[in-house]
Amino acid sequence: MSVRIIRHKRRKKAAFYITAEGIELRIPARLSNRVVETILKQHADWIEDRLAALPKAPSLPNDRLRYRGETVSLVRTNTVDAFDYDGTAFRCPDRWDESRIGAAYEAWLRDEALTYVTGRAPHYERLLGVSAARIRIGHQKTRWGSCSSRGTISINVRLMLAPVEVMDYVIAHEWTHLVHFDHSKLFWSTLSSVYPDVDGAMAWLKQYGHTLVVKKTN
Repeated sequence: MSVRIIRHKRRKKAAFYITAEGIELRIPARLSNRVVETILKQHADWIEDRLAALPKAPSLPNDRLRYRGETVSLVRTNTVDAFDYDGTAFRCPDRWDESRIGAAYEAWLRDEALTYVTGRAPHYERLLGVSAARIRIGHQKTRWGSCSSRGTISINVRLMLAPVEVMDYVIAHEWTHLVHFDHSKLFWSTLSSVYPDVDGAMAWLKQYGHTLVVKKTN
């Protein structure tokens, strides 16, 4: 059994979360180790079942990368000087090592994510009658997106590995927070009015979200 314990100053109760790294138990900062051990023992069967049921993150060969729910070929060649994507395959200089490829891949995904989100946002802004103050691309471990009280929206770069409709769900979700800064019934009702398949997208993220892994390089 492998569970990562995360302490938060503002958390009031313990809760389990499925993340890209496995299972986390997020607890109030001052919760005693004895109580933590009790929680783990009480939920031992559930933890083992969840770990066994989780699909494994795909282990791709060095000549494949993930993008928009698909695996795409990576071609190493001396005909290019930078990392790029030609619509069918990724390409990079054949002299690059794995570390440089990983950094270039992450940077490319960030640029693509920002382009996609800024292009897609106006659709939801028209529907909701709002606009974001700022858009940024993050690399969060446990959150797919966030909306600050000042209207800054952050979208996780790892969503570029998911099917595009899942990315759209997170965009719709965060822009809806510009209308309802909570998870009230009104929030979910408004979200469903602009993105009908909320349940489907949430189910996909719950089942496969932990497989969306991009090595963080900075």
